[in-house]
Amino acid sequence: MASTQLIAVTSTEDLKSRMLQYASSGFTALHSDERSVTLSRKKPFNWVVAIICLFIPIVGWIALLFMIMAAGRGSEVVEIKVV
Repeated sequence: MASTQLIAVTSTEDLKSRMLQYASSGFTALHSDERSVTLSRKKPFNWVVAIICLFIPIVGWIALLFMIMAAGRGSEVVEIKVV
C-alpha cells in the first residue's frame, strides 16, 4: 500500500531543490510539470540482515516471515506542489 506525503513549496526553485533531495534518497519521478512533481520509491528492506538472521534459530523463522511480507511492502509517494 502506498503512503502519500504532500509537500507545499513557494517557488519553482524550492520545487527543484526538494525534488533533488528526494531523488538522492532513491525516489524516482512519476510525473513532472512546472508546478508539481510526483515521486515514488519502494519502502526499504534490509535483505542482508534478513538472510543472516535465517541462520539463527527461532529468529530465522521471524526473518523468513518478514522476507515473505517484504514482497508486498508497497511504496512511498511524495507529491511536491508550488503554492
